Amino acid sequence: MIEPELFHIFKERLGKLFIEATSKEDGIESLSLSGEGNVEPLRLASEIMSLAIKLGVGTSIRLLVDEDHTKVEDIEPYLNGKFGFSTWNLILNKLAFSKGLKNQPTDSATFIFFDSAVFLNWTGGLNPLKGRNNIFVDNEYVEIFLEGLQAPFGGPRLAIRPLNSGVSSTEDWPSTDELPSETILREHVHLVPYEPMSISPCSFALTWGDLSCEAAAAFRKMSAVCVAAGLSDVIYGSQRVVVKGVKHLETALYSEDEKAPDKEILILLQNALSWVYEERIDTRKRLISDRLCLEAENEESFVSLLVRHINSALKQSKDQYRFVILDRKDEYAKELRSILKDLREQADLYAEKVRGLISGLLRDTLAAFVFVALSLSSRLGTNIDVLMSDAGILFFKALAVYFIISALLQSSSSFRDLRLSDKELAKWAEVTREYFSKSELDDRIQNDLRGRRWTFYAYLILITGSYLAMAYISWNMQLVIGCLLGSS
Repeated sequence: MIEPELFHIFKERLGKLFIEATSKEDGIESLSLSGEGNVEPLRLASEIMSLAIKLGVGTSIRLLVDEDHTKVEDIEPYLNGKFGFSTWNLILNKLAFSKGLKNQPTDSATFIFFDSAVFLNWTGGLNPLKGRNNIFVDNEYVEIFLEGLQAPFGGPRLAIRPLNSGVSSTEDWPSTDELPSETILREHVHLVPYEPMSISPCSFALTWGDLSCEAAAAFRKMSAVCVAAGLSDVIYGSQRVVVKGVKHLETALYSEDEKAPDKEILILLQNALSWVYEERIDTRKRLISDRLCLEAENEESFVSLLVRHINSALKQSKDQYRFVILDRKDEYAKELRSILKDLREQADLYAEKVRGLISGLLRDTLAAFVFVALSLSSRLGTNIDVLMSDAGILFFKALAVYFIISALLQSSSSFRDLRLSDKELAKWAEVTREYFSKSELDDRIQNDLRGRRWTFYAYLILITGSYLAMAYISWNMQLVIGCLLGSS
């Protein structure tokens, strides 16, 4: 984290040295200041080196006295006149300086420019979609100090300030992103580039300050390019994108001589991107693409198309979206009613199986009692040995086998029918669902049928146990009769 007061003093001293230097060369990667044998500029250069050491960026600055590399502790003899000198040269490595100021990954990358022409030439040639060595994408926050800038401007991650700005030029910077992240954009924009590409509208978003100044023009254009990329469907490169609306539009993303949109249009573009990716992304994106594709003209870049028609396209898309949502709510209700109807049929099937099991048990039990009663009434009065004979025992064992087979057939067939029916319901619901997620649909099916399932399984166990009990009694009928006769 930069010490604000110390860094402000460093900028002030460096600005004074820039004025006093007889030769100055400001570039993108370095700053070179030089002069003749004057003690005061050298003293100022010594202070700058001391401040750089305190800021932790001492290695990013070199001081040459008479073309010899001189450390800060060796400058004093030149300052008190003990040693004479004819030239001095201070060189600042901007990239190393910015990297040295970052103690944490979330700290801003800081750059200083004294020549506005160099700054404008640099920003005018930047490609915001560049995937490698893109300082605005590689760093979470970027802060640039520019000599000659009248008023600051920027966005949630970007700040361009006058060189002489104080410690708290913009108190709420950095701020929260409102535009979609690159991760979300890549889920909805298909990239087929010939070189590494990045889509990060958050890095170039402009939301505050003097956005109409000359220095902001290149950033307005880069922000518009990022918005256009986020609203595209397929990107092959800066010269070929595809927008899938009512018709497929294939055009250049932007042209080299593309003019930067004004502040009002840029705000509309950023609002459009935020609206599209706020919810129901595919629906909203298709609505706005439909309007843009209808208005497209030949040999017009996508950025130009957006600049000319974003106002009307966004308004009409929002109006259409309200009707789309109302229609989908009706379809949602219809789908919900259909699913509830199928669940009711499935629940009735469980109830029917339970009633079938109970009726089968009662029928077989009643038949067994009738048979035994008839046998006892016709045989028991005259000869109890008939039931105790080998033929009687064999008959009761056959009845026991019948009970077991009946239990197995009824339980297995009912269980199998319900399992198949559950699978068919789940398969049908998965194929026909449009407004329910899979987890939501599964939860609804499980919750609505849970009581019916537990009832079925409980009765299945109870009735199967009853069958097995009757089978056990029939199989051991000789012992049961003996016990009954013995107790009487």
